[in-house]
Amino acid sequence: MDNALVQPMNEQFKKPLPDTDLYYFDTREAIESIEAGAYDKLPFCSKVLCENLVRRCPPEDLTAALKQHIEGKQDLDFPWYPARVVCHDILGQTAFVDLAGLRDAIAEQGGDPSKVNPIVPTQLIVDHSLAVEHAGFEENAFEKNRAIEERRNDDRFHFINWCQYAFDNVNVVPPGNGIMHQINLEKMSPVVQVVQNKAGEQVAFADTLVGTDSHTPMVDALGVISIGVGGLEAESVMLGNPSYMRLPDYVGVKLTGKLQKGITGTDLVLAMTEFLRDAGVVSTYIEFFGEGARQLSVGDRASISNMTPEYGATAAMFYIDEQTIDYLRLTGRSEAQIKLVEQYAKQTGLWADGMENAVYDRVLEFDLSAVVRNMAGPSRPHARVSTTDLVAKGIAHGADEKLPEPKDGLMPDGAVIIAAITSCTNTSNPRNMVAAGLVARNANAKGLLRKPWVKSSLAPGSKTVKMYLEEAGLMPELQEIGFDVVGFACTTCNGMSGALDPDIEKEIIDNDLFTTAVLSGNRNFDGRIHPYAKQAFLASPPLVIAYAIAGNIRFDIEKDSLGKDQDGNDVYLKDIWFDDDEVDAVVAKAVKPEQFNAVYIPMFDEAKKDTGKALSPLYNWREQTTYIRRPPYWEGKMAAMNKLKGMRPLAVLGDNITTDHLSPSNAILGDSAAGEYLDTMAYLPRTTTRMQPIAAIT
Repeated sequence: MDNALVQPMNEQFKKPLPDTDLYYFDTREAIESIEAGAYDKLPFCSKVLCENLVRRCPPEDLTAALKQHIEGKQDLDFPWYPARVVCHDILGQTAFVDLAGLRDAIAEQGGDPSKVNPIVPTQLIVDHSLAVEHAGFEENAFEKNRAIEERRNDDRFHFINWCQYAFDNVNVVPPGNGIMHQINLEKMSPVVQVVQNKAGEQVAFADTLVGTDSHTPMVDALGVISIGVGGLEAESVMLGNPSYMRLPDYVGVKLTGKLQKGITGTDLVLAMTEFLRDAGVVSTYIEFFGEGARQLSVGDRASISNMTPEYGATAAMFYIDEQTIDYLRLTGRSEAQIKLVEQYAKQTGLWADGMENAVYDRVLEFDLSAVVRNMAGPSRPHARVSTTDLVAKGIAHGADEKLPEPKDGLMPDGAVIIAAITSCTNTSNPRNMVAAGLVARNANAKGLLRKPWVKSSLAPGSKTVKMYLEEAGLMPELQEIGFDVVGFACTTCNGMSGALDPDIEKEIIDNDLFTTAVLSGNRNFDGRIHPYAKQAFLASPPLVIAYAIAGNIRFDIEKDSLGKDQDGNDVYLKDIWFDDDEVDAVVAKAVKPEQFNAVYIPMFDEAKKDTGKALSPLYNWREQTTYIRRPPYWEGKMAAMNKLKGMRPLAVLGDNITTDHLSPSNAILGDSAAGEYLDTMAYLPRTTTRMQPIAAIT
């Protein structure tokens, strides 16, 4: 049996899950055995974390840990065992380089290197390596950019490809397939996990994870606790160690009303980011509820959860409800899994109806109907500005001013040099992408063109986006106006916007032009998008297209003419803007479960079948590379046995901590010789907050 599918679990409070052949842990009984009526008052996240404790926490520590949640205390660390680890290629590969080096060390000591594997299932997505060197108006831009990516990252990809087949409990998504957060949302999270315990019983519990990216909380939109962490903490969790935490501050956000016509999920999230930033939610766990939240699609919820780091929170959760079920069905999850999610959520009080009595440290209220068309900038994601206030904010020219004229060349001062539909923040939302396609169609029908100095691009976070845009007949419209697919990866938002045309770059320098970028991402800090884009603005995908046509940030997007139609009439933004009813109709017709299955079944379910590769458990390190090298701490003086004698401990990790916690040997492998070797290393997991000094150094 694959060790990723067998977990140590407690026995107390384990019960059959009604109408299934599965078991679950009755967290309500555990909580109410301590304080009657306390369970229904818990926030959503506390219910999930308490279940994790009931299932995995050492029994002698369980009551004290549960009381932290029941009584709202923050004076004791408690363990959390995430079900999964998700990594992008930059930080993920460093963890696997460590494990590859460890395998070498184990082999040199006579152990079996193939036993070194992640204990917790780990997913590694290659999504941070592609640059937009070829824009969306160039023929075969996707293929050209991928070829450059492969050439530049040959050493890295050689190692990552080896990891896919050499390690157990690892899924690798190769380059060219999408962004980790969108793939996590559309496929990787089951919402409810089913894992076998040591007795051979199948146990259901809520999916949780840590990820090596600050936007990992995007999948909070599905009711899945997902936290962004550093590479070292992710690696520790990967090896089976708990992540210790203290009870967070919980903030409830009650959503009322509904979005106005013509307002996108991007407009909502930019308004929400400003609102929550002003409310001071740094390091809190936010939970959205109310009738407004219940009618938001998972696409809109995901945009809000994705920008968790932009407003400073740690998590941004939505309850499990009908929208969750609809999304799981839309994205091709099996009917059995969908039924399990609903059944488990209702049984355990995680369904929205079971959260009505939840108590939060404080509650904020946000009216969805007050959201208007927004942008954010010029350099902060929470610096929201309504498109009707661009003149008042000094971004666009005033009514008595003329639009800046070009300086002895092609571009005006204030030119938009990059217009990018990018980032999983928005490309995960079918309504946003269909709306962009409709605006492109309407602009093409009016004869409007992208300005020639605008480097335009479309980089979806999933291949399914192109499939449903093609199904809707909107992909040719986007291509015509310069927004063909340049890659399925994290691009412009991550600063991978690629080089500008040399002539345009020269003109910017020679004329000392102030130039900008407009993108549908989540980051717009000065200098992040491109060295020559002095400032950057976040906007919805359809608004990005409008700015590609305008070509100038000084343009008053609500009032200035975008150009003239074939009859010589001025065309304004309102003339090409999408109609909500048409967006809904296109989404309902064109976005299909079959598209998600066509993308993800080969990517995951068949990834390791019939590979025909008999790889060595040891990596063949490339001598010439300066990028992927064998870790030095497994060899020479750094790996020498400690020669100090007569040492006494200066700290303990708390009660009942065994030597098993002081070495990864028992977590990773059973080879005794290998374990003895590892025990000579000064390895401690991230549990320092529990340490108590018992002696001073003299």
